[in-house]
Amino acid sequence: MKAFSKPITWLLTFFNVGVYQLSDGIDSLIMKLKFTELENHADTIIILSQSIEQQQGIMIMLDTIKCLFMLISLVFFFMTNQVLIGNSFKWFQIKIKQVYSISKQVFKTKF
Repeated sequence: MKAFSKPITWLLTFFNVGVYQLSDGIDSLIMKLKFTELENHADTIIILSQSIEQQQGIMIMLDTIKCLFMLISLVFFFMTNQVLIGNSFKWFQIKIKQVYSISKQVFKTKF
């Protein structure tokens, strides 16, 4: 499950959703503690890291919901302002044509 959650978390963080997981560092620390026979500390770190992963999962879920609401609000924004946006594009297209015709006249070569 851990191998599946890392790519999903990376994909969500690519869209500015979620937080980075530090499970590799924790796993290596636990191995070092077990090697030095500090298993009580290793067990405490395991419990804390599981709690951190659970909290990160909740944060990712909340960030995903926030991102979805933001996308829905953008869709509603475009739906309500569709006429204004269309007029703005037409105005911009007219201005581009005007600039093109003026630049064509200014830079016209005379032979």
